[in-house]
Amino acid sequence: MRKLLANESLTIVAGQAMSVTAPVAQTLQITQGRVWVTVSGQGDDYWLSAGQFLNVAADSHIVIEAHKGNSVVQVQQQATRLPAISARAGFSKPMSAGRTPATC
Repeated sequence: MRKLLANESLTIVAGQAMSVTAPVAQTLQITQGRVWVTVSGQGDDYWLSAGQFLNVAADSHIVIEAHKGNSVVQVQQQATRLPAISARAGFSKPMSAGRTPATC
C-alpha cells in the first residue's frame, strides 16, 4: 500500500485496483475515465466519472479501481482537516492549481 502525495496524478489501467492511504485530508479529482472507489469505514462505495471528485479524511485507506478504460485521478491536499471518518463526492469543473473543489 502506498501513500497519496499532494498534487500527484495517478494513472490506473482498466481492471487494475490501487490500494492507497491518505496521510492528510485530500481530494481525488477524476480527470479521465470512470473509477470505483471504496473508503475504509464508509458504508457506501462510489462510482466516479471524469469531472467528479471525492473528498477523503486524513488516515483513510482507499481502494480505487478503473472501469473499462484507463483512468486518471488527480490528488490535491485539502486546506482543512475533515472529520476522522468522512467522504464526500460531488461534481466540479476540472481542478487547476490553487483552486479548491466545489462542494455539493
